[in-house]
Amino acid sequence: MQAIAGMRTYGTTLTAHMDKLGLVGPDFTVAHGVWLDGDDMKLLGDRGASIAHNPGSNMRLGSGLADMRKMLSCGINVGIGTDGSSCSDNQNMFEAMRFASLVSKVQGPDWQNWITTSEVLHAATVGSARALGFGGMLGRIAPGYKADIVFLDRHHINMIPLHNITNSLVHAEDGGAVHSVMVGGAMVVAARRLLNVDLERLAHDAENAIERLEPLNRANHALYCELEPVVGSFCPGLAAQPYHVHRYGACVQAP
Repeated sequence: MQAIAGMRTYGTTLTAHMDKLGLVGPDFTVAHGVWLDGDDMKLLGDRGASIAHNPGSNMRLGSGLADMRKMLSCGINVGIGTDGSSCSDNQNMFEAMRFASLVSKVQGPDWQNWITTSEVLHAATVGSARALGFGGMLGRIAPGYKADIVFLDRHHINMIPLHNITNSLVHAEDGGAVHSVMVGGAMVVAARRLLNVDLERLAHDAENAIERLEPLNRANHALYCELEPVVGSFCPGLAAQPYHVHRYGACVQAP
């Protein structure tokens, strides 16, 4: 919808318009990047920009399938993200990595164009750090980098057999093997126990919030129910308008 609205408003893609405003550069990160065309991607690559690829959120919201292979071939720095919990249900980076791998495989049968697990892992670590503005500080276990490390239990079923660790991390791990977590050299999870968060208290507060907010939001929910058919027909209808990029797994027809 945004892509079509941009063309109608500016006569060009939103990426090209922002470039005219001088916004696109090494510190510029595109969220999702599903509806970028080839010229957009070349421009982003030439400017040293980044894209935060959120495959789980894109599929959850029906936004389309981003072309990570094209992004990489244009020289764009790609990071892997989860988007917000309201958009993709959780913040599981292992799930996001697996989706990034699988999404590339449903976009065509040419296996040579599929995103490899090594490319996914690089995007989730080094690429994501750069997209966040922390290139050279995060994303690697190396001298001079902050010690942000996730420790996995090699005896967990997800890691057995420990043959190709990269494949296991991207395709098999779901967070179940996480044993400990270090942030900036300080342990925040040890032996699967949160050290800085009172999870029981947090759960209690969340349950109380539901009871407190539900009556306050009742009128807003009623308005939402009235507007849902209108918004639900407008957005897909606009998205079905002719556009020079197609990012769905099937043909989309106007209602």
